Amino acid sequence: MSRIDLASLNAAASAEFIAALSTIFEHSPWVAEQVCDQRPFASRLHLHAAMCAVVRRAPAAQQLALVRAHPELAGRAAIRGDLTAESTHEQAGAGLSHCTPQQYEQLQSMNDAYNARFGFPFVLSVKGHDRESILREFERRLGNDADTELQTALREIDRIAAFRLAERVDEPAGSLLLAMADQLATHTEQAGALTCTFMTPAHRAVAAQLRDWMLMAGLDAQIDAIGNVVGRWRCQRPGARTLLTGSHYDTVIDGGRYDGRLGILLPIVVADRLQRRGMSLPYDLEVIGFGDEEGVRFKSTFLGSSALAGTFNVELLDRADADGISLRQALINAGHDPSAIGTLTRDTAGLLGYVEVHIEQGPVLLEEQRALGVVTAINGSERYRITITGLAGHSGTVPMHLRRDAAAAAAELVLYVEQRCSQAPGLVGTVGQLAVPNGAINVIPGRCELSLDIRAPDDQLRDAAVADVRARLDEIARRRRVDVQIERVLRADATPCAPALQAALDASIQRVTASPAPSRHLPSGAGHDAMMMARVTEVGMLFVRCGNGGISHHPAETLSADDADIAACVFADFLLHLPDGDGAMPAITS
Repeated sequence: MSRIDLASLNAAASAEFIAALSTIFEHSPWVAEQVCDQRPFASRLHLHAAMCAVVRRAPAAQQLALVRAHPELAGRAAIRGDLTAESTHEQAGAGLSHCTPQQYEQLQSMNDAYNARFGFPFVLSVKGHDRESILREFERRLGNDADTELQTALREIDRIAAFRLAERVDEPAGSLLLAMADQLATHTEQAGALTCTFMTPAHRAVAAQLRDWMLMAGLDAQIDAIGNVVGRWRCQRPGARTLLTGSHYDTVIDGGRYDGRLGILLPIVVADRLQRRGMSLPYDLEVIGFGDEEGVRFKSTFLGSSALAGTFNVELLDRADADGISLRQALINAGHDPSAIGTLTRDTAGLLGYVEVHIEQGPVLLEEQRALGVVTAINGSERYRITITGLAGHSGTVPMHLRRDAAAAAAELVLYVEQRCSQAPGLVGTVGQLAVPNGAINVIPGRCELSLDIRAPDDQLRDAAVADVRARLDEIARRRRVDVQIERVLRADATPCAPALQAALDASIQRVTASPAPSRHLPSGAGHDAMMMARVTEVGMLFVRCGNGGISHHPAETLSADDADIAACVFADFLLHLPDGDGAMPAITS
């Protein structure tokens, strides 16, 4: 069936609109009829949601008729060749058109048992299934009661419709990407806020949706033992290497909808469009939605990418969340096998590189009015907890020159951190926590606790700043007669991006934008899964401008459809111009 763009659907006469979508729900054009007057639809996903809402509002008898309109899987209608084109295509994709006589007999027996129990055919969205998994679903669902099974069938019909719409409707990449991010954001642990932490129901729902979108894009897709969603576009070339791309789909508490997730959604959309245009790559492409980067629930970052890098700490499996549930148990509860995590490590010899698309999470591109930037390195960081102990006293009775004020010493340090870390591009220093325990308005602070975070794209630059800050802290302590305890809680080395990948991304930006100005190259101050993946392959990053002052990890995080569209075009160009190469990353060719 030919494809139609969304703008044309929105503008079509009612009869044309209904005809174009009449087969999205099996033998049920009434669904398309009832959404016709709701146009225009902002995206294919909004159209799908409207159609599903019509089904959910329909009378019970009409819902049951819709379920009964679906054919049995590898049933008598399939054998006679009486299926719709859509059903024929779907069942063939699951291998049901090539069953042996014995397999047909087994499936027909299951169909008969199911129909006898529930009074309607077994409905399953078979994309991503094979004969064995279909039989397992038959057996599992035969144990349901009738009401549960009817609702299950309706959910499967929703999924079938989503796959059919993806086959039928085209739309601009930018608006689709924003709609996909919006849909993922509906899965949250907090009403009115986006919170999606590792292996919660919201997290698992996002993983299932990402897998469906990967399948829609023609990728082989699965969810692995640590909760990574992995989709592969195979080039069918023996011995081909693999280019990895992706990012994380978990969030901070009350976070934004584009952090991490853009880097999963954009490659899915790009892979889909390239394949639909008949294009191929000389290497395999693997799109990865890493299950956990933020580390909110189990207080350990990079769970997903560390498993692929071969650095997953198995001791973390016994770490418990705030409710006492261990990481191991959370994985088991979600149907995963923790013992298989060790098998996820990627073979470095087979990798071409790892490229991550990410919102900048900062204001540089926004201030310079640039849509995209090429990342030079991910900053290395050192973090400290500092406790300054002076002597508490009455605020009215202790003369200023005799005070041992812990807060004043901390304030002097804060100002020095600001001054010292303003001396070099890319160097940043932050005191993000500052507290006077048991402080009172009329008491000289006797104790002050603060944090220190210093980052730079070069480890020597960062270490020099850390050394200067620590020396100044010692000098402040001597002069103010206070004691200092300092504990380093994190050291992460800088991760340089491969020059060849930077050049390839730069060249793609130039080709797509036709800009005479050189691309913007800048470091990343935030940590990313690319830091872990750099342990097994060369890495590159493409930054996309975000609005609202560059704010991130916040509900106000935003991205424009135009910028998302440009980023998708650049990434597609990058994939098409990147050679497969042997050994080190080769130079870019056109």
